[in-house]
Amino acid sequence: MPWRSVGRDDDATRPDCRVIEAGRGVRLLLVLLSIAPVSLLPAQNGSDTTATPLPVRGQVIRRDSVTGYRYVRPRLFHAITDVPMALGASSREAFQVRHVPAIVAVVASTAALIAVDEPVLAETRRVARRVGLPQNHPSANLRVGPFKQPFPTTIGSGLYFLGDGMTSIILATGFAVRGSLADDTRARRTASGVVEALLASGTVTQVLKHVAGRQTPSEATVPRGRWRPMPKLSDYNANVPAYDAFPSGHLASTMATLTVVALNYPEHKFIWPVSSAAMGVLSFTMVNNGVHWASDYPLALAIGGVIGNVVVSRGRTLVRMPPSPQMPSVGPAFRDASRLDIKPMIAPGVVGVRVAW
Repeated sequence: MPWRSVGRDDDATRPDCRVIEAGRGVRLLLVLLSIAPVSLLPAQNGSDTTATPLPVRGQVIRRDSVTGYRYVRPRLFHAITDVPMALGASSREAFQVRHVPAIVAVVASTAALIAVDEPVLAETRRVARRVGLPQNHPSANLRVGPFKQPFPTTIGSGLYFLGDGMTSIILATGFAVRGSLADDTRARRTASGVVEALLASGTVTQVLKHVAGRQTPSEATVPRGRWRPMPKLSDYNANVPAYDAFPSGHLASTMATLTVVALNYPEHKFIWPVSSAAMGVLSFTMVNNGVHWASDYPLALAIGGVIGNVVVSRGRTLVRMPPSPQMPSVGPAFRDASRLDIKPMIAPGVVGVRVAW
């Protein structure tokens, strides 16, 4: 279904507004935020189900024949200052009663994978040897002026760096540049959402790592790694890999980033398949490198998915729009209310059946 951009700050007040086609460090974050400042709209409680009248400010992206999403230009540093609100909203959203099946699935899949972590590790490394993928991820420091940034030097380290926060920053920078050059508010909002989701998911995973204290495969002294909950900060900092396996911060931040992008650009159907493939490669590489166990992943995916959804829902508003003769009343994302639709649902961390009435 085609999406469209309707109106922009200066022309949305005109009744005949025309429809156009829409088409690892703090320093770097500050540079990005100077390009794409951030503000968050009032919380939508993780839902976009209540439409409000068409506003006179912002860029509106048509969702279907009668509704659209309004994106308002972000303000300075709110990607940082609003992280506590995003964390609060995410925690409330995650523990809603309707998510009990998903919570059970995460717990069950984690327990099942813990039981087979050693065989999965051995098989992963066997496959990696067959394709010539090394078990390490060396890097070099790339100097940019007075700054240093780790840079991959092998294929294995390059794949590992897919989940490095720098990848999300580069992606956000691209959206920020796009938003500035094309005066595209949705691109600006996506850039700020990626930064916010990265900071929020990083905060959650770091807290949980310090709580769990699980050894990585490369540091394991017992099968499946020893769990030493709540280690002393001095012990943790002296040997981080001995405590920071669970959950995977790389996978959580990648999931959060890609969720923000995919939800803001649903008209591009290739995003989720490409994202799933990238996360699969990243997950395989981290097990092979001895950085994570397979059981570190279900919770990471859940964290990233929830935070990404919350950041997006807080960054846009569902609005009513005039009917568009160019938009079909029934399509893949907008079907007649009387129709029963049952189909399989497969997404990162989720396998089930979708039933829509």
